[in-house]
Amino acid sequence: MTDERPTINLAVHEGIGDEQLTQVLLGIEEEGVPSRVERLSELNPLTLAHRAATSSRLGIGLGIALDYVVITTEKLPERRPYLAHFLGRSEQADRIIGSNAARLVKRLPLREPERSQ
Repeated sequence: MTDERPTINLAVHEGIGDEQLTQVLLGIEEEGVPSRVERLSELNPLTLAHRAATSSRLGIGLGIALDYVVITTEKLPERRPYLAHFLGRSEQADRIIGSNAARLVKRLPLREPERSQ
C-alpha cells in the first residue's frame, strides 16, 4: 500500500545531512502541513524542486542542494522557481523557508525573511 497522504515534498541531495534540514522541516510542521523527504543524487536544486513539486499532491516542492533551498509549484517552469534562499544562513531563516512553503499550500501571506545585520 502506498502513502497517498498529501504532502509537501522535499527532494534533497544525498550529501545534505539531517541536521541541515531540521529547521526547514520544523517550519513546515509548525504550519500543520505534512512533508516527505526523498534523497537523490541530483545536484541542481532547481531540478530537485521541480521534481518534488510535480510529485506532490499539494503541488508544492522544495529542492535542497549546494547550500540552496528552492521552493516551487508544479505549475512553474523548472528554471523559474517561486523562491530561492541560502540554506543554513540561520536557524530562524531556515525555519521561515519551511513555513513559507507551507503557507503557499494554505494560501496565507508569506513571512518576511530575516534581515542581515
